[in-house]
Formats: sequence, structure tokens, C-alpha cells
Amino acid sequence: MASLLHDVEIDWGWQQLSERERAIARRHEALLQADRKSHTVDTAEAALLAAAQDLPGKLIRARAIDDVRSYCWQVVEGDVYDGEDFDEAGMFPDELTAEDFRAAGVTIVLTPVVFPDSMLREFEQRGWVYDSADALSTLVAGAWQLAANDLPAGFRTPDGPRHIWPVYLPVELWADLHDRAKVEERSVSYLVQRAVTAAYELPVA
Repeated sequence: MASLLHDVEIDWGWQQLSERERAIARRHEALLQADRKSHTVDTAEAALLAAAQDLPGKLIRARAIDDVRSYCWQVVEGDVYDGEDFDEAGMFPDELTAEDFRAAGVTIVLTPVVFPDSMLREFEQRGWVYDSADALSTLVAGAWQLAANDLPAGFRTPDGPRHIWPVYLPVELWADLHDRAKVEERSVSYLVQRAVTAAYELPVA
């Protein structure tokens, strides 16, 4: 089984791109970020090649890591080669929006969410399945739909150990969560924990 990369980043040479070229890069960035934790070396190289085909003549580089090593690639005349240089200043500089994802044909967006272990233990005690991305995503989406408009005030995230879990959300729900997080100056994880607690009447720490 191919090893999954922890993340894939692209050096677009952003400062040297025209507005038309930036729009193309933005679309490919949305495709990459929609599920940036699911890439293998093969899919990362394929994504880099696809971007290079839409931006002929531009130097595009990528980098990633897995549990064993780090990778760096560049495209030369339509082929992917190992590279050495990567300029972080050339990366996509903005925050993607729901419109960016929709324009790229993306309907589901990966959202890493922090869950306290105490909350996950409560799930287990209730017999809920959460140890797959699909199951946890369904649980979070349902909680947000139930409680987004009636989140309890004064919620305090439970103490103790916590871990990051991958959650896949529809673009509209993803946008709603991120917009609310900006307004309240809170993290998306905090809002998800608050919604799950309210929707499913979990014990409040």
C-alpha cells in the first residue's frame, strides 16, 4: 500500500504569475487543498504535472513529507524530476474560499478537527462509530446542522489530551464553519466541539 503524504505544498512562483495564470494556480491549489492528506507520491506528481500543463513554461515545484522522508519535485518539459529548491515566497498566499472550491469542482473539503479524548470516550460509551473519516464527518455535519443556530454560551473545551482527526464536510458547511470562526474569533475545532456538545447533549466539562 502506498504511503500517504502528510501534506503537499506547491511553489507556483506566485510573484511572477499574471492575473490569468494566478486564476489557474488558484484552481489547482483548491483541488490540492480539498483533500491534502490523501496524496501519495504518485498522486502528488500527477497533480504537479496537471498544474504544469495548464501553466506551460512556468517553473512549478512541489514538496511533501511522509513518515520516512521528504520529497521535492519540479516539472521540466512535461516530466517530473526530483528537485532541490523550494521558495516558500512563491506559494499561494491567500486563504481559499468556498467560491474557489466550487470553481474547481470541489464539493467536499477536508477539515482537520481537534477532539478531546474525553469527548471521544463519550462517543464510545454511546456506541457511536467515529474511527473512520466518513463516520466522524457524518457526526460533525449532523451536529452543525442541528445546533449551529443555538450554540450554548460559555462553552469551555474539555481539558486533557486531544488529537487531530480528519473530517470531510460539504463546501457550504465548511464555509459556514469558517465564517463563524472568523466572526467569533474562535477556532473551527472549538465550534465543532461546541456544536457536538449541544446537538448530542454531551456532558459539559
